[in-house]
Amino acid sequence: MNALIVLGGDRPDGALLKRCMQESDLTIAADSGLSAFDALGLMPDLLVGDMDSVDPAVLARYEGRLPEHRLNCIKDDTDGVDALDLAIARGAKKITLLGALGGRLDHAMANLMLLVRAHRSGASAQILDGHVRIARVDGEAVLRGAKGDTVSFLPLGEASGVTLTGFFYPLRDATLRSDYPLGVSNVVTQEEAVAQVKRGDLLMFHYRGTL
Repeated sequence: MNALIVLGGDRPDGALLKRCMQESDLTIAADSGLSAFDALGLMPDLLVGDMDSVDPAVLARYEGRLPEHRLNCIKDDTDGVDALDLAIARGAKKITLLGALGGRLDHAMANLMLLVRAHRSGASAQILDGHVRIARVDGEAVLRGAKGDTVSFLPLGEASGVTLTGFFYPLRDATLRSDYPLGVSNVVTQEEAVAQVKRGDLLMFHYRGTL
């Protein structure tokens, strides 16, 4: 099952949100992510959060019409964690996150961690935002038709056995660590490029078009 979660970062492009909704079996608004649906007159399947950041006027339009999973404001996790866990509990195996970037940098970092959480829960997740797709490399990632695109590979912690082929800066069985950004701003040079990792959490930032 495919799930879409819209978080409260930068509001996603309307066309992207509509496309992701069409491709999803379950749509969740996390707190102020509801505003992205509201701007387009759309209704998610579920609203999750402590409702500390959603516009009260927007929330009022959906109360009584939209199933809610309301959280306590005093908690150890984030609305994004709860939304992700709910999607996985309902059977989601592929999850797309919108509105995960922008705003507070710590929130963006926390949302990147959701990609690892999804993997460790038996699902895969991606963040889409404008021209970038962010995903955890699960053993191997193959990019086709991406020649000229900018791609960065950054670990959360340490990632070892990293091999990059079809890139301007190739790597072979390298170790990437969080204290040195060796994998930033690479470029695809072949019609098919492959990234491999043996151990660790390696995030791929794929930008459409050269930046």
